[in-house]
Amino acid sequence: MRKVISTLLLLTLILGLTGCGREKAPEISSLSLNKAGEITHRIVGKADQNYYQIETADLESFAATRVEEYCTDSGEGKVSLKAVEEKDGSIIMDFIYASAEDYSGFNHRILYVGPLETAADEGYELEAVPLVSVDGQAVEIGYIEDREKMKILVLETKSGEEMMVHLPGKTLYINQSAHSGQNVTLVGKKSVKISNREEEGARALSYIIYE
Repeated sequence: MRKVISTLLLLTLILGLTGCGREKAPEISSLSLNKAGEITHRIVGKADQNYYQIETADLESFAATRVEEYCTDSGEGKVSLKAVEEKDGSIIMDFIYASAEDYSGFNHRILYVGPLETAADEGYELEAVPLVSVDGQAVEIGYIEDREKMKILVLETKSGEEMMVHLPGKTLYINQSAHSGQNVTLVGKKSVKISNREEEGARALSYIIYE
């Protein structure tokens, strides 16, 4: 029960951190993948929320305890807290996950990274997802060629949340912004910005296909 409560508290703190960056601080949270499958999650939020005051040292201690508990249950090194710092009125927290599964297990939200060809076997019905190519052309999954060479990232976000996703390869397709009340936009060749515009309390999935 104590672990459940601590998980929910940490999630409340993390999900309550909304983008607020100034000139020297990152503006929004980000998720960065490398080719080995390791994931870095940078959380950016205000240090002076209206509904609570966050002490950086207390937040770092609490997050470190939660990481220790997760690794005790799931294996050493599965999650690590790299840094917690306050900069320009923002709190920045860097977590490193050994895999997408560890990100999902720690945060209790969906993150799937894997071959596009096997996504359906994992329960993702891509036929129902309207996609768009990097040049703005609408496309259905069944008409995409060379799918065996591609990977897909599926990320769950909550209403009001923004996330910059940095990929280890070139972006090929994303889900259309009209799908599930989201604004999904390309940022360069290897990054995608997700802005969840769903109704308050709702969550939605974003889909990114890359090589």
